[in-house]
Amino acid sequence: MTLPKFTHLAPSSLDEALDLLNEKGEKTKVIAGGSDLMVQLKHRTTTPEFILDIKGLNGLEGISAGSDGKTNIGALTTLDTVSESEQIKEQFPILARAAFKVASSQIRNVGTLGGNVCLNTRCWYYNQTSQWREAIPACYKMGGDECLVIKNSDKCNAVFLADTVPALIALDAELKILKKGGERTIPIEQLYNGSGHPSNLLGADEILGEIQIPATPKNTYSVFIKDAPREVVDFAIVNMAMCITFKGNDGVCEKARIAAGGVTSGPVRSLKGEDALKGKKITDSLADEVADLVVKDAAPISPIWVSPSQRRQTLRTFVKRQLMAALANNQGN
Repeated sequence: MTLPKFTHLAPSSLDEALDLLNEKGEKTKVIAGGSDLMVQLKHRTTTPEFILDIKGLNGLEGISAGSDGKTNIGALTTLDTVSESEQIKEQFPILARAAFKVASSQIRNVGTLGGNVCLNTRCWYYNQTSQWREAIPACYKMGGDECLVIKNSDKCNAVFLADTVPALIALDAELKILKKGGERTIPIEQLYNGSGHPSNLLGADEILGEIQIPATPKNTYSVFIKDAPREVVDFAIVNMAMCITFKGNDGVCEKARIAAGGVTSGPVRSLKGEDALKGKKITDSLADEVADLVVKDAAPISPIWVSPSQRRQTLRTFVKRQLMAALANNQGN
């Protein structure tokens, strides 16, 4: 498949890139690693007038310690660098594992953490060639007025499948977003609105600059787990990350953060599941209750690969097993 015609913009500085985005706006797509965007271009699911190439910009890459105790990861840091970093493995092992679970080693060598955070949503009816899509009605994601997955739905139901995002939500990460004349910092979950289109709320004149992660509290059990059709390459059927902080060694949960991906049109943080754990000792019955609450919050749908019931069962099993593993780990210390 050939690429559509576009004008390639290669700014030499971040300021120049932000000036160009401010000027070109909606006509522009940003490219870094390009592992997602290049496929979209070939499928003609996006046909921008301009491609803004930021992969060579200084200041948007690397892992560093901030003065506030947070770890800062530049958006252009490759997934391979994140997965292999001894600092990340030691401080945030679930992020290292999530980055390692993205696609193949070849893609991780060029794909960036920022690109995975901003990954487009996917659907059987959208991720096809332009010739294939000509035979079906245009959906919300292609400028139409209907969803082909869930009839009479008022939004796009393409699924969000990024692996690193649930891990970053569980780690309470924030995003530094840049634009001409200023910047803003938001909790990562605020980048998404639960719709498949747009897949995130990044402005047309904005660039994701940095991912900021606070230090993990002591006595915290963390895990990232993913189910996919194949061990490598494939997007998730379901992925899940959790951080459970205990008060002591008696199994009582002080703080919890639980997030899931691959289930609906955005990553899902289960506030009900987290609240059910706080201040309580984890037991088999409580783990069952929390697993049910997480599944209810996630409300899995199925525009790709497997049925909602399979996603519900997989997610429930992930949550129940990992809560019991957290308890065993805590009482074994």
